[in-house]
Amino acid sequence: MGVAGPMKNEEELYRRLGYFFVVFMFTTITDFTTLLASYQKARSCKRYKKNILRFGFFLETNLLRLQRELKTGSYMPSPYVFFTVNDPKFRKVAAPAFRDRTLQHSLVSQLEPLFEKQFIYDSYACRTDKGTHFGLSRIKNFLQAARSIHGREQEIYCLRMDIKKFFASVSWDVLLNLVFAKVTDPQTRHLIEKILTQHTCLDTHRRPVLPAPDVLCPRLRRGLPIGNLTSQLFANIYLNVLDHFVKEQLHIRWYVRYMDDFLIIHPDRQYLEKIKKTIESFLAAKLKLQLNKGKVIIANVKYGVPFVGYRVFYDHVLVRGSTLLRMRRKLNIRRKERKRGKITRREFQSSLASFRGHLKFANGHYLSQNLFRWERNNSV
Repeated sequence: MGVAGPMKNEEELYRRLGYFFVVFMFTTITDFTTLLASYQKARSCKRYKKNILRFGFFLETNLLRLQRELKTGSYMPSPYVFFTVNDPKFRKVAAPAFRDRTLQHSLVSQLEPLFEKQFIYDSYACRTDKGTHFGLSRIKNFLQAARSIHGREQEIYCLRMDIKKFFASVSWDVLLNLVFAKVTDPQTRHLIEKILTQHTCLDTHRRPVLPAPDVLCPRLRRGLPIGNLTSQLFANIYLNVLDHFVKEQLHIRWYVRYMDDFLIIHPDRQYLEKIKKTIESFLAAKLKLQLNKGKVIIANVKYGVPFVGYRVFYDHVLVRGSTLLRMRRKLNIRRKERKRGKITRREFQSSLASFRGHLKFANGHYLSQNLFRWERNNSV
């Protein structure tokens, strides 16, 4: 009995500290110091863009106006600018105004610690000290563990799954329930709901347009704009439900997820067929999501496990063929731009560093030597 009292008091203290943190979250989000730090994060690596320079020229005035709008409840997100990208695949992007991106940095800095501790270890997208390269090492470890436990003669399989139009399919109501389960401060809740549900859009010529239904669908209350910083965190919160179902209900040992791409490694192909149907039913019932049938594949791992631009084997990693072709194409474009003087030497070297960084995590020494032969023979 002498120990139970202090332990109970300690639990109560932690509970109250957590309540204090959540209740005063909005005060921290709207604090001028927090907004200033968020501005500095938002402009990182982009500080010379016109809209950022314009915002920074009257920085104090702009931050104070944003702070005042937040505290009075009059804040509304500015219109998004819609544009498309085709790398590595065709996507429609809704880019927020810079002041909204500044606010999103402030909001995420307070929300992330609340949810990070709930995420499973093997979810890698948009998380500190995780990412694609950490995921590569984990998959290789899983393959080696499977071989060690089941023997070299046992066939090992990988079930790869992808969610159909994930960002466009996220239900606002389901997501808000998940977020509000941890966030109890009414003002922060109201701000999150505004960011999630209030959308006006412009095209690249600043003309008003309706939201693309395959990106945002207010009528059906679904869709996350890919350009929003908050969308990355919201996506992890949303699919964290799937992660815990797979780990705790299905008791899957070798499971990894990078955003809406996830895979399971197992020695029994029939078991994976069964699990696929179970996960498909769970996604539809709990998260209102569908699997992309064309990208649900069960394959022997001896052919490698495709993962974010690489192909992972038991003892080595290769760059995927499609990734290499795209890299060669982009490199040739940058070479032509450098020859014509359209980009500086520094910009060209930055692109090369990006390509080399991708190759560094694969067994691609000779590939790298061949790919960058022109740069070795020419002063660029």
